[in-house]
Amino acid sequence: MEWSNDILLIIGGLLAGIVNTISGSGTLFSMGVMTLTGIPLVMANTTTRPGVFFQNLTGILVLRRFNNFTTSTIQLGPVIATVLGAMAGAWCATVVSNASFNLVASVVMLGLLFTYIFPASLFSKLKISFPKSGVLLAFCLFLGGFYGGFIQIGVGILILAILSSAYKMPYNESNTYKLIIILIYTVPTTLYFSFTDNILWRPAILLTVGQVIGAFGAARFISKNNKAHLWAKTISILMIIATLIKVWFY
Repeated sequence: MEWSNDILLIIGGLLAGIVNTISGSGTLFSMGVMTLTGIPLVMANTTTRPGVFFQNLTGILVLRRFNNFTTSTIQLGPVIATVLGAMAGAWCATVVSNASFNLVASVVMLGLLFTYIFPASLFSKLKISFPKSGVLLAFCLFLGGFYGGFIQIGVGILILAILSSAYKMPYNESNTYKLIIILIYTVPTTLYFSFTDNILWRPAILLTVGQVIGAFGAARFISKNNKAHLWAKTISILMIIATLIKVWFY
């Protein structure tokens, strides 16, 4: 029934807005519920973008009231690198076949599942770090932007990791920076997907409603709780499993 799908989309958007604002990978929920309503994964990927824009805008506006982040922290070079990467990734997302995209998305989700299930101590030993400026940082953010433009799932975690390492910011400040960068690159990618008829607007609007509400509540919550991201792991794991089952077995 259409109304039940509408409710499911709003709930999926709500969860996506919460998880994306707290850390990242909330797009699992918006893409996941769309696949559950019968929308192909490749189209679900592009349809999420209007909601991503508005949830990030909401998160930024709320978070700026509760932390010391200032726009002077933002450097133009990293932003440009991310936007260029995102546009290249968006183009690839519109030319790839459904089967190929399903395979790539499944690998990404399995990778996220691995990071959720295994203890963080395994990854802390890697000691990956990024310079605060220069070509290498721009290249890393270009790749992060490409990934976000192409698939979006988990890009918040990736960009947050780069920014946290490069700028040594407190969690709340680097998270705000992450939201701003994703907000900026989502504008051209959303316009591109819209002009190429790769957005289903009814699901997009319903998801956006849920994502804005979720982002508003999550931003207020994490402004007072630096460990807010920990609770999201369980529901993210369940959503990954449900999406993979739907894509490959039904």
